[in-house]
Amino acid sequence: MRRHPIGDTTWITLLLCTTVSTGCGLNPLQRSYEDELRERLLNTRRNYREALADAEMVQTTRTPSELEEELGPDRRAELDKIGGPKSHEGVSLQLDKDLMGNPDVRMIVLSLRQALHLAVKNNLDVQLARLQPAVRDTTLVQAEAFFDALYFLNFNVQNLDTPLPATNLLVNNAFGTVAEETRPLDTGIRKMLTSGGRITISSGFTRNHRDPSFFSTRGYYDANILATLEQPLLRGFGEDVNRAQILLTENAKASDIEELRRNMNQVTNDTETFYWNLVAARQQLLIRQRLLERTSTDRDKIKQRLMHDAEPVQYTQAQSSVWSARADVIRARNLLANASDTLKRLMNSPDLNLADEVLVVPADTAASPPVEISLLDAVTTALRERPEMKQSLLDIQNASIRQRIADNARLPQLDLAATVRFNGIGESVGDAQETVTDGEFIDYLLGLQFEAPIGNRGPEAFYRQRQIERRAAVIAYQSQAQQVVLDVKISLRRVIDAFELIGATLVARLAAADNVRALDEKEKAGGDPNMSLTQLVDLRLRRLQALADAEEEEIQALTAYHISIANLYLAMGTTLEHNAIEFSDQPIED
Repeated sequence: MRRHPIGDTTWITLLLCTTVSTGCGLNPLQRSYEDELRERLLNTRRNYREALADAEMVQTTRTPSELEEELGPDRRAELDKIGGPKSHEGVSLQLDKDLMGNPDVRMIVLSLRQALHLAVKNNLDVQLARLQPAVRDTTLVQAEAFFDALYFLNFNVQNLDTPLPATNLLVNNAFGTVAEETRPLDTGIRKMLTSGGRITISSGFTRNHRDPSFFSTRGYYDANILATLEQPLLRGFGEDVNRAQILLTENAKASDIEELRRNMNQVTNDTETFYWNLVAARQQLLIRQRLLERTSTDRDKIKQRLMHDAEPVQYTQAQSSVWSARADVIRARNLLANASDTLKRLMNSPDLNLADEVLVVPADTAASPPVEISLLDAVTTALRERPEMKQSLLDIQNASIRQRIADNARLPQLDLAATVRFNGIGESVGDAQETVTDGEFIDYLLGLQFEAPIGNRGPEAFYRQRQIERRAAVIAYQSQAQQVVLDVKISLRRVIDAFELIGATLVARLAAADNVRALDEKEKAGGDPNMSLTQLVDLRLRRLQALADAEEEEIQALTAYHISIANLYLAMGTTLEHNAIEFSDQPIED
C-alpha cells in the first residue's frame, strides 16, 4: 500500500478541517464581518459613479464682453500692440549684473517639455525615491531566503578516560579505567517548508574506540542516513502564514513604487508650475520695462514745459512715477532670477548648474485653449490611478494578511515529528556505509506534540486587534477616496474659474489700452481745450500704470490657467501620462 508523504498539503489540509473545532469555513458572525468590509469597498466607488452618472461634460467657456463685440479686428489689433502679450514679442530683457558681476547675463532658452523631462530624469527627490524599490528588492530576497536550503556539517571529538571500581573478575586486579574515543561527523541539508515544517536529510559516521572492550574489536565505525520531517498541523501551518512576510514585503515594494509614481507626478507638476511662474516673471519684467520707458518719456515732456505751463509739483509727481516704475523693474528682475534658479533646482541638469548665473528663458508662451472634461471620467480615473488609492488598497491587503496570521495563532499547537534512519556498522567507514545501503537496520520514529492555552485570551485579543486594524484600513481607504474626489472637484472648478478670469483680465487690459490710445490721439490732435498739456501727461501716467497693472493681471490669469490644468491632472493621478513621460521604477545609473 502506497503512503502519501507527510508533507502533502492536501491531506494536511483535510486533517486541519477535521481537527479544528470551528471547521474550515467561517462562522456566521465572521461571514457577516467579511461581507460588511467587502460591501464597504464595493460601495466606495459605486456610490460616486452612480452620483455622477448623469453629469454632463464640463467645458471652459466665457461670454464675450460688450467691449470685445464693439471693437473691430483693426481696433483690436491696434490695442494688442499697445499692451498685452503680443506687444512684447521680440523685445529684449534689460538685465542688471548677475551675482558674479557679469554685465552680460548668459541665457538659455528652454521649452516646457525639455524642463519636464530633465526634472523626471535628474531631480534628486526622484532619484532618492527610485532607490527605495531597489532597497525593497533586497529585503524581498532576504524574506525568500528563509526557505533556502541550508547545508550543515558537524564534527566532534570526545575522549573519555573513566575510572572503574574494583571487581572480583580477573580482568582487573584493582581499580581500572575505561578509555573511550568517539569522533562523530554529520553532514546534510536542512530546508524550511512553506507549509511551516522543516525537512532534514543528513548522512554521518562515527569512529568508536574502547579499551578495554567487551566486543571482539576495540575500534569500529557506525554510519547512518537520516530523514526527518517536523511539521505543525494546526498553529503555524500553511503557506498563507509562513509566506506572509514575503507577501508583506512584496506589497511594501508595490507601495514604494506607487510612492515613486506620486513623487514623479508631484515633481512634474512642480516643474510645470514653476515654468509658468517663470513665464509670468519674464512677462512682468517686460511690462515693467516698458512702463519705465513710457513714464520716463512723459516725465521728460513735463520737464520741457517747466518754463511754460508746467508746475514743479507736476514734474515731481512724474519723477515719483518714474522711480516707482524703476523699483518695479528691480523687483521684477529679482523675481525672474529666483524663478529661474528654482526651476534649475527642480531640473538638476548637469548642463545647468544651480550655482551658475545662467538665466533660463522660457520658450513657451501662455495661451488659453478651452478644455472639455467629464467629471465622471475625472473622478473614476482619479479613484483608479491616484497612487494614494493604490497604497490604501495595499494597506487593506496587508491588514488582511496580518489578520490571517492572527487567526491561525488562535489554533492549538499540534506538531508532528517523523524520522526514518538507516543504520550501518563496520570495521571501516566503507564497510559501515555499505551496511547502511543494504537497508538491514532501519529506525522509525514518530511523535506528536500538543498544547493549548487555557482560555486562549491572548491570541483571541490579538486576533480582535487585527480585525480592528483591517476595518480601520477599509475606513482609511474610504477617507482617501473622499479626499481624491474633493481634489478633483476643486481642481476642476479652478480650471473653470481660471478660464473665465482670463476673459475678465483680457477685457480689462483692452479697456486700459483703449484709454491710453484715446489720450495719445488727443495729444496728436493738439490736446483737450479743457486740459493743459501737463494735465494730459499726468493723466497719461496714471493710465499707463493702470495698463501695466492690467497686463500683469492678464499674464497671471493665463499662467494660472495652465497651472490649474496641471493641478487637475495631478489630482487625477495622470500627470506623467498627460506629459508623455514614461514611468520606470529602475534607478538611473550614473
